[in-house]
Amino acid sequence: MKKIILSLILIISLANAASAQILWAQYSQSYPNGLMDKPSTIGLITAEREVNNSFWPANSGIFLVSTLSKDTSFQNSRPKEFTAITTFDTARAQFFLHGVNKSNANGYEFRVMERGGKVIQPWAAIEKFTDYMVISMSGMPQMAYLGGYKTSVGKMIIIDVRKKGDKKIIATSVVDWQPIRPIISGIFTNSDLNIFFKTLAHPWSYRPTEEELRRIGTEYTADPNGKNILAIDPKDNNLIFYLRADIYNKEQIEYELIKNEKIIRGWGANEFDNSFVWLKALSPGNYQINIRYNAQRGHVTNYAFVVKTPWYQSILFKIAIGVLTCAFMGFILFLMLNIKQKREAERELAKKTKLQLELKSIYAQLNPHFIFNALSSIQGLINKQDIKSANDYLSDFARLMRESLNNNHKDQIPLKQEMVTLETYLKLEQLRFGFKYDINIDKSINVYETEVPSLLLQPLIENAVKHGVSALQENGLVAIDFTRENSSMTVTITDNGSGFPSSKNSNGFGLKLTYDRIKLLNEFNKEQSISLEIKGNSPSGAKIELTFNNWFL
Repeated sequence: MKKIILSLILIISLANAASAQILWAQYSQSYPNGLMDKPSTIGLITAEREVNNSFWPANSGIFLVSTLSKDTSFQNSRPKEFTAITTFDTARAQFFLHGVNKSNANGYEFRVMERGGKVIQPWAAIEKFTDYMVISMSGMPQMAYLGGYKTSVGKMIIIDVRKKGDKKIIATSVVDWQPIRPIISGIFTNSDLNIFFKTLAHPWSYRPTEEELRRIGTEYTADPNGKNILAIDPKDNNLIFYLRADIYNKEQIEYELIKNEKIIRGWGANEFDNSFVWLKALSPGNYQINIRYNAQRGHVTNYAFVVKTPWYQSILFKIAIGVLTCAFMGFILFLMLNIKQKREAERELAKKTKLQLELKSIYAQLNPHFIFNALSSIQGLINKQDIKSANDYLSDFARLMRESLNNNHKDQIPLKQEMVTLETYLKLEQLRFGFKYDINIDKSINVYETEVPSLLLQPLIENAVKHGVSALQENGLVAIDFTRENSSMTVTITDNGSGFPSSKNSNGFGLKLTYDRIKLLNEFNKEQSISLEIKGNSPSGAKIELTFNNWFL
């Protein structure tokens, strides 16, 4: 007999159906020959909450009836015509019995069991019925309420009705709780939005072209197990997963999004009341989307995909940019340091040039000072009618001037040449004043390799002669000692004259020039500084110490 499925939408709940909130929009009934008043008709509701069953993509009730009809163990003592429906909702299924009311309910009983033999409700009398409000609103006569029952996913509940005292079952209803997980039937990107909107507008009539099928069926199909992961270009960063289902409430679909093994969007309802999940503005990375129906949260569909990294965001490009940036910055830094060094070198060269000019100026002043003193000595000898001594003085003076001219262009001369000049000068002054002098050099000092500034010692020795021993005549003594201590050299000039009135006598022109020259030399070469100290001699006279620091490097 032809099976008719009738859905009726009612607003009112069943008052005496325990405490369950029954959704009459989900009400279905099956009966043979259109007879609603016979107890062979069992009606049922397979949902207790606002979840639409119409998208159910699993085996239909018709297929279930066909399958059970061939099962001899199920058909044993049951009628050939029975109610059967598949459901995915984990809520209870509500069962109603047509043709049975309060007046004839004592003649019937029902049983609820799982397929396989487990009894949920043994044979029992019928005690609950629809009230007058349901009768008036639905237009259906009073019917029995058999209760609400549920089982785990993958199992069936069977409800049987028979007359009391008779083992023959007159009505049967079956609910199959089938496992269900979302099925992705198509994936669309930015480039496929036109195809997507055509599919969305005409889901039953639209047929994609071969090119469109290739794009959405081949290019964007990946193995859910991750063996052939979908990889999309950075410009296609909007991804639409189209589901094989009719979704009318966004709460029916939940999804989770994972990027690079970190959850970036936890489980939550879909954003659209439709059969697709739309991921927008995806940044480059490795993704996995997990999709499930909220009615069966334990069954999840996983899909892995990759949004490619743009070449300008790749690690290799970033490394190259980093290297080029570092090289460019290094080049700029090198240029800046080079320019800075050049400027410092130019400043240093200018400073040294200035110092050299100042030193030459002082040196130029020392020569006239020395010449003036030498001529004065010659004049003294002539006045004393000591012609022989005056001639010897002039001869030595000529040789001294020649050496001075030879060394005029040199900043430093060997110590041996300086000693020859000093001894020539002392011989000239000795002719005039008759004093004695003594020069001692440390054996560790190589007078040929060791260099000293030209005419640096002469003004100091001149002071010892002029202001120290000149008045003592033959009793005067000037001693010059060259000593070495580690890398430094000390020149000590002592006399037995009257000494300086103070520790530093800056009144003498030669001594002042010497101080100025030492100051400039120290600025010119700070690593090899020169220090000058004037002390009193014991028991009388003056002592001058000239120290050449770090002179032997």
